[in-house]
Amino acid sequence: MNLNSIIERIKSLGFTTYEAKAYISLLQTNPVTRYELSRNSGVPRSAIYDIIRKLEDIGAVNAMSSDPVKYVPLPPQQLFELLERQFKDRLSEAFHSLSNLNSEPEAGYLWNIMGYKNMLHKAREMITKAHSTIFISLWERECQLLKKDLDAAVKRGVQIIAFSFTSLDIKGAKVYSYHVPESKLEKIWDHKLILVIDQNELLMGEADNKNNKKTAWTTNQAIVDIATNHLILDITLFGLRMNIDVGSTVLSMQNTGFENLEDLLRQHASIPNNIDLIYRVKG
Repeated sequence: MNLNSIIERIKSLGFTTYEAKAYISLLQTNPVTRYELSRNSGVPRSAIYDIIRKLEDIGAVNAMSSDPVKYVPLPPQQLFELLERQFKDRLSEAFHSLSNLNSEPEAGYLWNIMGYKNMLHKAREMITKAHSTIFISLWERECQLLKKDLDAAVKRGVQIIAFSFTSLDIKGAKVYSYHVPESKLEKIWDHKLILVIDQNELLMGEADNKNNKKTAWTTNQAIVDIATNHLILDITLFGLRMNIDVGSTVLSMQNTGFENLEDLLRQHASIPNNIDLIYRVKG
């Protein structure tokens, strides 16, 4: 990894460009004076005093008892442990400050999640808090990115039912896959994600890692049920095409009440008893 890439990653933690350059330079050569650090790092001498002071304030740099004063960096492992503790403290303080102002969003509202990374963050959050079930339709790329979270859910005892046209690797889940190579499918279709947890929360939309697309999130039960029915239909068609019995899976994905609906439909339609209505009422 080149130096500019390292600087950008350090900046993503809240450092300025000059702060990142100074810290990286200290890691490479230390102990040094402020003049030497300015020369080595490319940070202007007019700015080096403020940069050193800011790095000292967060604990990233320490001054040695010498004349002239020389500086050494906090090793990366210790620095990141320090930053993590500081961030957790600030996060906790901000949470307590805002919690009294927070009002719950309107029940059933449809929220837009903007961008691919934010979609993945939301998916991980939902998977992590799932208690009983996860119904998911996704592609191989997104499966690999969410694999750690899905595997952890399986270990917690969460039932996972997954569908994909591509290959999926989710050990312990019930997977229905056509195993179409992702590279071929991408030529005719866009990546998509449907995620339903505990049959009451939904994330759905295009999984586009190039364009800033919107993904829908909601707890609206009607919309959650529609998305679940879409997954049920995909799995049902998979069973019919592959001559595989998916009846137990479909039944486990249904909310209560469909048993009564089946009886009602049989009373008012000329449907032989040996036809499984699951495939009819869920379409």
